[in-house]
Amino acid sequence: MQYYNNILCVEAAWMIDQQVMSQVNYKLLAFRGDIKVVRRGCRGCEALVSYESLPDRFKQKVNEKAGGDVYKMAATNILTEHLQDNTEAASFFEEFIIDDGRHLPAKRRLEYYANAVVLDAIGSEMVRRNGKRRASGQRGCSFWGELAEAAANLDHTRYPHSLPSNPRCMGRKYSEYKNGGYEALIHNNYIEQHKNAAKVLDEEQVNSLATLISDPRNLDDSQVAKLYNMLAETMKWKTITASTVANWRVKLDSAIYARRRGGKAWANDRAMQVKRRAPEFPLYYWTLDGWDVELAYQDKKEGKATTYTNRVTMVVVLDACLKYPIGYSIGMHESPALIREALRNAHHHTEQLFGQMYRVKQIQSDHYQMKNLAPLYAVSGDKVTPAAVGNAKSKIIEPWFRYFNKKYCQLQPNWTGFGVTSRKKLQPNGDFLQKHKSSFPDFAGVCAQVVAFLEAERANLHDRYVAKYADMPAENRLPMPLSQYLLAFGETSGQTNMLQGSGIKISIGGMKHDYDCFDLSFRDHASERWHVVYDPDDMRHALAVNKEQTLQYEIEEKYVQPMALVERTEGDYAELERVRRYNERLKENMKNRMVGYQEGAAALDGKKQLEMAQKFLITDSRGQHKDRRNEARDLIAQNAEIIKTEAEEMFSALDEY
Repeated sequence: MQYYNNILCVEAAWMIDQQVMSQVNYKLLAFRGDIKVVRRGCRGCEALVSYESLPDRFKQKVNEKAGGDVYKMAATNILTEHLQDNTEAASFFEEFIIDDGRHLPAKRRLEYYANAVVLDAIGSEMVRRNGKRRASGQRGCSFWGELAEAAANLDHTRYPHSLPSNPRCMGRKYSEYKNGGYEALIHNNYIEQHKNAAKVLDEEQVNSLATLISDPRNLDDSQVAKLYNMLAETMKWKTITASTVANWRVKLDSAIYARRRGGKAWANDRAMQVKRRAPEFPLYYWTLDGWDVELAYQDKKEGKATTYTNRVTMVVVLDACLKYPIGYSIGMHESPALIREALRNAHHHTEQLFGQMYRVKQIQSDHYQMKNLAPLYAVSGDKVTPAAVGNAKSKIIEPWFRYFNKKYCQLQPNWTGFGVTSRKKLQPNGDFLQKHKSSFPDFAGVCAQVVAFLEAERANLHDRYVAKYADMPAENRLPMPLSQYLLAFGETSGQTNMLQGSGIKISIGGMKHDYDCFDLSFRDHASERWHVVYDPDDMRHALAVNKEQTLQYEIEEKYVQPMALVERTEGDYAELERVRRYNERLKENMKNRMVGYQEGAAALDGKKQLEMAQKFLITDSRGQHKDRRNEARDLIAQNAEIIKTEAEEMFSALDEY
């Protein structure tokens, strides 16, 4: 309780802490004007509410919690009305230099400043009371007891003074302050030179103190001083104070930082940083990471309460050239599957932008699931360079997420802030979110929000990004082969299929698809059982692989011809001609292979006779050798001619069919 502008007031925070009323109830009463807020709260200054404006039920609770007469309690805090900031005192204690070059410790500066403010308030109250006493003609009296009690009852968290509670001591302290000014509040230990001279001199003492200060347990100055002084007593050294330790902590900071904070912190905060520039052209450097999007959505589940604190995770693949979001995916949480989807989207987008699917020269990621994702990164990028563990500065995508959050997400009514480590005043109004939570989108709605923002960012950079690609050296472009892409990013139905006359038939999601291949050797493997690897975003092409992946064929979805000639178009004729030419090549290939097989078999006997005739000079019953050798040669030639003629007749009949 305290008086403010002659109004009896009670602190709002105290009422909430003591459960006189809830915070929501307090805000509602203040908003409606049912209670009078005499002073608004701010940093270091509590909100004050007029006691008389409180409804009776709250007055009763205040009296119970206070445990006495609230008016009498307020009287003991009469100094509160006179407490005022003193910039002159603050500057004096901040700039005061001890003889050995050190400033006053922060705790002491705050203590001495509070002493000055409270003593100034006592002086103001004395002037007020003396004037009132003279005006009434009363005899002089001492009220140091009341003032000392009032000072003792002040909130020490706000005014951490060290003034005495004894009335006589308080009067003496006030007199010293009035006579000696601000310096009279400083302890003699900080003024006398011999109490503050440097006490750590030789190498052994410095080594011992440095070891204690750099302890990985991060001991505070008082703990270090205590441990050092225990050693000093044994070694007959001079003892030191905590302020001396603080001074040496600053001097030794560079040398001891790594041991105190760790190697990662030292690399980030103390080591020299490398300054880098972004690549000039696209497809040189991609970096990727996941982020919990600061947009809330509501989750309704049957039989359960609806929740409004849900957020989605997006994985973004960022091209360092212009910071272009080349790929993205959205899900419930970061996972290898979500990263795979983002990379797949990135390669698809290169095809949309440049007419062909490309790989990147270099790709950077963190170490999340690196063992599982390393093969995938190797397919997407020519070189994979993971960021060092704990080195967030090397990942340009981190500040990009902040940029994206501020530019797009912050403008939405379901925005949830800048993260838990951000300053409270930068966060959205919790009461507003509570009031409008029912208007939050569902999961599909928030995904649509994020996609719209990402596509808008792409649209803003599209023309500049494509123009830079046009200037990019052709030798630095890395096309992505379809087979390589499908093996890394494709999906399978889990079933195997055999080649039929009409191609390979598969069913995906209840939809049937027919695929075939224009490679002549594909039909040599009619007995194989094929896994069909497809891209869910583009079913026009797929990859047929056997179990061991020793056979791989790019297959394409079969073109559907109209039955009625009248419905044929120019494209239909072109596809029909394409199939006809393939069958011609296939037939010619079959004919040549069959002729080769038959010729080889038919010539076997003639070859045996010819080999014997060429190897040994053995005559017949008439003494002839050359005639027999020439007959063997003629037999081979005759058989070959017969086989070719039969093959021509067979395939002529096939043509008529």
